[in-house]
Amino acid sequence: MSTKDIESTNKEQFFREIPKVELHLHLEGAIPLQTLFELIKREGKEPSIETVDDLQKKLTYTDFVHFIEVWIWKNTFIKSEKDFEEIVYQVLSTLSEQNVKYVEAFYSPGDYQNQGLSTEGITKYLIKGKKRAFCDFGIQSELIVDVVRGDGLEVAMHHLEETESFLGKGVIGIGLGGNEQKYPADPYAVVYKEAKKRGFRLTAHAGEAAGAQSIWTCIEKLCVERIGHGVRAHEDPRLISLLRKRQIPLEMCVVSNVKTGVCESFRTHPVKQYYQQGLMVTVNSDDPTMFNTSLTQEYSVLARNLGFSKSDIKQLCMNGITASFMSDKDRELMKYQFEKEWEHLLNKYSQLLT
Repeated sequence: MSTKDIESTNKEQFFREIPKVELHLHLEGAIPLQTLFELIKREGKEPSIETVDDLQKKLTYTDFVHFIEVWIWKNTFIKSEKDFEEIVYQVLSTLSEQNVKYVEAFYSPGDYQNQGLSTEGITKYLIKGKKRAFCDFGIQSELIVDVVRGDGLEVAMHHLEETESFLGKGVIGIGLGGNEQKYPADPYAVVYKEAKKRGFRLTAHAGEAAGAQSIWTCIEKLCVERIGHGVRAHEDPRLISLLRKRQIPLEMCVVSNVKTGVCESFRTHPVKQYYQQGLMVTVNSDDPTMFNTSLTQEYSVLARNLGFSKSDIKQLCMNGITASFMSDKDRELMKYQFEKEWEHLLNKYSQLLT
């Protein structure tokens, strides 16, 4: 093996070993390929998918609309509430292999109502699966129920009612997803007000498919604590100033943004600009299976394509803890743990990067 190959291998290993937090992950978009393949073959009704490679090719998109079409297709192979126990277990197993310590994962129970699956049943099995994962791998996780904009206020409120009893027992917050351009966030202010009153933590997708005003709405009307994506915040300098002043975290997903065409390339992605401006940037993988990425890969992209140094990478890892919804006590414990692991890594890989 050449010196260059050794260095490349060491870099890959370094990014895998760094301790990580994941705050923007859609469970249904993170199902490991093999697990998803097994769900598809169980039905025996998809002749175009004979191998895992066939499935990987299926997960290639022409644009964001095509991505949504494939997302809906994938969901049709989840037939029972119990499927979610194995799904979350396998997702957390994969994350644990990347030294991810803590996850806040979105799930979208509304996507499965037409298949006769209940929000309560899905949630119960997700909690069961994530408890198994914690016992087997030591990975901590919480669930965020994802409200889909196009489903309407009545459905959103219904999800709130059905998941409230799970608060503090596996569910931690509420998110707002769906078509950001077609369905503005304003009407959901009443849902978020009620969610906050009941103890849900608040985040929402904004500034991905729509512009800066979408982010303003989520901050001012929904009173969110974090912004999912926030890619287009740079369109309004006043918004950048607010995000910096209030240190409102951005759940950034670089590979996803490039593959959906939100950003034309890694080099034009604003994540480095935001980081240098002092915004609270976090690194996440969004739908890793759907976009053929991983949280490890996301950090690697930042170093290879955007010039993030080892100290930058460490700061981003720490930002993930700061931006999380975990308790102050747990946050401090995890920061201490990360500091110890980083000390070891910086000694082990002292010649790597800058």
